[in-house]
Parts: sequence; structure tokens; C-alpha cells
Amino acid sequence: MLTEGGDALAALFDPRPATTIRWGLDRIEALLAELGRPERSFKALHIAGTNGKGSTACFAASVLEDGGTRAGLYTSPHLEDVRERFLVDGAWVEEPALQSAAARVIGCDAAAACTYFELTTALAFTCFAECGVEVAVVETGLGGRLDATNVLRPAGTAITPIGLDHTEWLGGSPEEIAREKGGIFKPGAPACLGRIDPGPLAALEQLARGVGAPVARLGRDAEVSDITVRADPPGTRFRYVSRLRPHGVELATGLPGRHQAHNAALALLLLDCSGCPPEESSARRGIARAYVAGRFEVRPPEAGRPGCVFDIAHNPAAIQVLCETLAELSLPRPLVAVAGMLADKDWKGTLARLALDSDTMILTRPAVPVERRWDPSRAREWLSREQGVESIVCRNVAEAVSRGLTLAGAGTLLVTGSATTVGEARALPELARVRTGDE
Repeated sequence: MLTEGGDALAALFDPRPATTIRWGLDRIEALLAELGRPERSFKALHIAGTNGKGSTACFAASVLEDGGTRAGLYTSPHLEDVRERFLVDGAWVEEPALQSAAARVIGCDAAAACTYFELTTALAFTCFAECGVEVAVVETGLGGRLDATNVLRPAGTAITPIGLDHTEWLGGSPEEIAREKGGIFKPGAPACLGRIDPGPLAALEQLARGVGAPVARLGRDAEVSDITVRADPPGTRFRYVSRLRPHGVELATGLPGRHQAHNAALALLLLDCSGCPPEESSARRGIARAYVAGRFEVRPPEAGRPGCVFDIAHNPAAIQVLCETLAELSLPRPLVAVAGMLADKDWKGTLARLALDSDTMILTRPAVPVERRWDPSRAREWLSREQGVESIVCRNVAEAVSRGLTLAGAGTLLVTGSATTVGEARALPELARVRTGDE
């Protein structure tokens, strides 16, 4: 919860906000009612899942924009600036409009009881309504059933791959987590399912049948084939075939990784099933120009500095995909991994997998609230004792990146473990120089 007045407005735009998790939709419902129900002024597509939901949302919004639809995109968390969360036609909402909408949200009586995520959700919907958005693509924050975004009445929903994450809130098995995420299903709104393991897939299909949501899924109603991942320039080519597109479409994205082909395909399936089918040309251009910061984001080497990869992978399943993509691209060695995790994540499983592909591991602590801070020294001891892997501990992300750049030499620096770690690293002047070469 935030304080009142100007302090609350400043807190809303804090790049490293203090966040809390409080289940329930009563607070956000009251706030949106006070704001005049902005979420009912546009058509919505709602996306949940453990990994890949942000990329899927970005693909869907990009295709809509290319086809001439005024599209809004709400994702979280941000990396460096809270304005990253609110996009209209692919751009940040203009500052005067954003500040005006934020003042309206904070000025509501119901705002005082709301969490940070509830406030940003209300802000997104208010901005979209005021900016004349026709279709909003909305990513859940945590879970689905009790997530603040679940006040929507979507035209369609999508679920990306399910894994073990946030188990203290969502349940201890993939099936339990799937049921929480499938809580976004609504009667009559198509439920589009990505590459999901059999157990959680069965749970999701049962849940969809129970609420009267027709199901479409990759592997049955749409297929991805001929995937090629390239290093220079980074990206992925693939073929998409569906019932609506039986002859297939050849597509390419600048986001590297086989998983991104499946994320893009799920986005197209969602659009096709939800009354927003794009022209083939818009599908091609929209997928090609979609950009998602911090998702296997590659910066080439410059001026004697190593190349860099930023990826917000923060659980074992996401790290597995990251390592598979690293292997396909065969980036220059040595690979020095800077990992900054959060205490409530499966850091043991994540680091054990990352250690298999890294030449050197540097562990550090991102700037997060005290209750989410992990202990890198404890992780170093565990890696040495249980995995036989030696690692380096640095006090903060800046120190870890500086050490990593030196150790990587002509190789590759990987920054991963959390959105906060990646956001801190991307903002460092030495990495800005790697990106531009002249700063």
C-alpha cells in the first residue's frame, strides 16, 4: 500500500518499488468502479503462464499494431522504468497523459487500500481508455484466478508453459499451478494453450470445459515446424500452420530461441481464435518487429569488450530454455554468468542448471526488499559442496558486472536470475557503452 498524495504518486513511479502480495479482487474492483470502469472500454486479450507470457503478449500486440488496430500492452515487471509496463501502439504512454491518469488513480478513495500492482493495473486500464485503445493485450502478474488483471472480460485467453514457480502462493504441483492460472478462463472466450506438459494440460482443459471456454492448443489446432535459430543477426525462423492458415506462413523474429517460435505461434492462435485474425502480411511484419527487452537480449561485442546476453530467467525451466538457446547460438567463450536471484525462487535448481553451461559463475544480490533478498555466500557454499562448482560472490550487480566484463575477455557475459538483476545491469554505464560504443 502507498502513502497519500504526492508521496503516493512518486512511489508509483519508483523504478524499484516496494511490492506486497495480497490475494483478492475486492480492492481492484472498488478502485475500477470509482474510476468509471475503464477496463470495459476496450476489447481485451488475457495471457497467463509461468514462462513466456510477456513475449507472447508482445507478439500479439505487435501484430495488432501492424494491422492498424490501436493496441495497448500491459506487462510486468519493468526492468528500468515503470513506464515500460504501459504501451500504446508500441510506445510508452506520453508523459502528460500518464501523469494525469496516475493522479486520477491515486486520487481515488479506494486507492489507499490497494497494492502496488493493483494500482499499476488500474493505471494501465485508465491510460488505455483515455488513449482510445481498441484492443488491450494484458499479461497477468501472479497466477490468474486472484490476479488483479482478472477483472477483465476478455475476448480470448492464452496460457503459456507451466512450471514450478511461486509455489507458496500457487500450489506445489504443476497441476495446482495450472488451475490457478486457468482462473482467467471465461465463458465463451476461447482458451488458447501453448506447449504444456500432459498433467497441467489436462487440468487446464478440464477447467475450460467447466466454465464453457472453447479450447484451442498448439500441437493440435496449430503447429510450429522448421525452426531455425540464428546468431548473426540473432533471431528465429519458423513455419506456422493452423486450421485458419492451412497452407502455412513462413515467419521470422529477432528474438532468438525455439521457445520464441512457440510464443509467437501462441500469440497468432490467440488472435485467430478471438476475432482478431491478422492478414498474413501483418502477421509477418508484426512478428518480425516485436521486441522484448531482457529476453535473450543480445548485444554484440564492441571496442574490445565482450558480447552480452540479458535474460530474466528466474526458475529452472526458464534457465533450461536459456541454456538450450546458448548452445544453439554457440556464442564466444568463455561464458561468464552473473546471477542475481531472489530468496523465494528455486535458486538451487536454477544455479545447478546454469553451472553446466557457464565457464565462470558470479553470484550477487539485486536491490530488492529485505524479505526477498537471497544470500549469495550461502549459494556459493552450496554450489561448491553439492555441485562441485566454484563461484565468485560480489556485493552488488554493478560490482558483479565489472568483474564479469574483465573475466569474459573476448567471450560472452550473461546476466540473469531476475528482472531486477537484468534491469540494474542494463542501466550501468559500462554496459551502455557495450550497446552504443560511443557513450
